[in-house]
Amino acid sequence: MRVMLACGGTGGHIFPALALARELEKRGHKVLMLTDERGARFVKEEIPVAEIPATPFFGRSLGDKLRAGKAYIKGRRKSVELIDEFKPNVVIGAGGYASFPVIRAAQAKGLPYFLLEQNSVPGRVTRMTARGAKEVYCGIPPARNTLSKTLERKVIVTGNILRKSVVIKDRKEGEEILVLGGSGGARRLNELGYELAQRMPRERFIILTGKRDFQDMRAKSALGNLKLVEFTEHPEELYARAKTAISRAGAIALSELLANGIPSILVPFPYAVDDHQSNNARWAAQAGAAVLIPEKEIERVEIVLKELLQDKTRREQMSHAGKELVPTDAAARIAERIEGCLAA
Repeated sequence: MRVMLACGGTGGHIFPALALARELEKRGHKVLMLTDERGARFVKEEIPVAEIPATPFFGRSLGDKLRAGKAYIKGRRKSVELIDEFKPNVVIGAGGYASFPVIRAAQAKGLPYFLLEQNSVPGRVTRMTARGAKEVYCGIPPARNTLSKTLERKVIVTGNILRKSVVIKDRKEGEEILVLGGSGGARRLNELGYELAQRMPRERFIILTGKRDFQDMRAKSALGNLKLVEFTEHPEELYARAKTAISRAGAIALSELLANGIPSILVPFPYAVDDHQSNNARWAAQAGAAVLIPEKEIERVEIVLKELLQDKTRREQMSHAGKELVPTDAAARIAERIEGCLAA
């Protein structure tokens, strides 16, 4: 089977796509990944990758819309060329605006396609293309309820695809507090982490700053209980050291925290499209695996953090709830379903 796998360039799309690509290659299938310039930097040499022109199509100004339209036309033209060259049997869209022209090109060519939806609120690409998909694989159960009832039979809850390396078997509780803002970092959480490290000198903190803020954070006065990490492709090294985490609520980072049983305080990015991070966080909080604190109430984080640090029983309960919530075999399950659909 020849598989074309398209995704946007943020960690939340590229990491699940890479994990699925590796699973498909392990099963003997040939994979070509299509992503934008950002995503291509994450793809190692073992998986062939091609870049697609892409820009966000939800800009407000006329200029933004014109740029998005031009990028879409270029992206679709490039996608058609690559389909003609690679001759895939199937196309998989893993979300993000860079996947949209690829899916539209697949539709035009009459190719079967499947979709991955990581968040609790389906993204725009999923909503616009789900009707023609063979199946839609949801990482977080509430997503199924927000798609049309007519699509119910093709929407399958599989859990999010996680890289095998990031889930630590039998992880023991660490000693440090992680502050995570996603693959790009989060300035408000970086600032909060620094303030907490100042006020809680007996606790040890690690802040994953993102590249944008790393130098500014490093220029602040050094704290003996604080370590700054610009970016890592191996978050398991941080998860192994965690007692608890303060994090945004992107679907993949959240799923990784839950799968590792790390009790977390979630501060969703308030301007995420369709407020999907708040919905992701609500799902985890309602299951007892996390605490949700809106950014407008961010001063509560210190109070809740101190309560968690003093209550080992509660941390253990949250850890167990998180592990129960997230399956870790989604890549294999999805690969099996795609093989089955195409063989039928």
